[in-house]
Amino acid sequence: MSFQNRTAIVFVDSHFVHDVFAYDRRIAQFHSNKVCCFPEDPEVKAVFWLGDLNFRVEKEPEEVMELIKSNAVLGLLSTDEQLKRAVRKGEAFVGFEEPAISFPPTYRFYVGTTEYDLKRTPSWCDRVLYKGDIISPVSYSCNQEVLVSDHLPVQAVFNVKISHPSNLTWDCLFEHLPTWYTTVPLIGRFQLLNNYWTSRGSYLDWVGVYPATIDDCTSPFRWLWIATCAEQVVQGQKYIVCEFVPLPEGNYRLGYFSHYSNCLIGLSKSFRVVEQPPE
Repeated sequence: MSFQNRTAIVFVDSHFVHDVFAYDRRIAQFHSNKVCCFPEDPEVKAVFWLGDLNFRVEKEPEEVMELIKSNAVLGLLSTDEQLKRAVRKGEAFVGFEEPAISFPPTYRFYVGTTEYDLKRTPSWCDRVLYKGDIISPVSYSCNQEVLVSDHLPVQAVFNVKISHPSNLTWDCLFEHLPTWYTTVPLIGRFQLLNNYWTSRGSYLDWVGVYPATIDDCTSPFRWLWIATCAEQVVQGQKYIVCEFVPLPEGNYRLGYFSHYSNCLIGLSKSFRVVEQPPE
């Protein structure tokens, strides 16, 4: 994933060979796969490596089960867990970090239950590791509500700090919107710049109304196709006009979503919609 400020993020998803005795094969798989991190590319500032890495706990199943019951199982991570050992010994994932594990082993369960199947030693098979100074872990957990496999899914949340390029310009420029009333249809006006329409425009582009604190550009509060917008010329300048039904009270932004670029190419400053005061 590349950004305009010459920063790239790499995601590597692996499913290593299973079995507690296949430790050396898993180490070999790591070394054959690490080329996927593009280590020679100076633009790669963050790497996430995740998946069923299949490293196991080297204990008998019954021993681990007793530690789980007594809430002492996390101690195995520093003594008998293969992935942590590989990192300590410098055999694999050198330079990678993993958020602190605070949950019990996520493998192996009877499908549809949270009961361990002790035909295998309970282990932390599914992992998320990361590498890069711009990454800060937020949370690391397992989901005990998804029971469709003999593994519980593992999930991680991170903050990634990416600098804003100083020369970034939008291909779509929205006019400032003043405070608007809930009784009045919302009318916005914008221009397409940088020869956007000729090079990448599509009638599948759309304009959306978003909450001011937008967190998902693919899920606008309201939207309409660019083909339904009107053109307007003001003092020799061509504008495109979009109109939405009245909005409830709140803080919003307008955004232009490009079909071919699969992202926003323009975002307005936030504006407020309020109840119209009585006359």
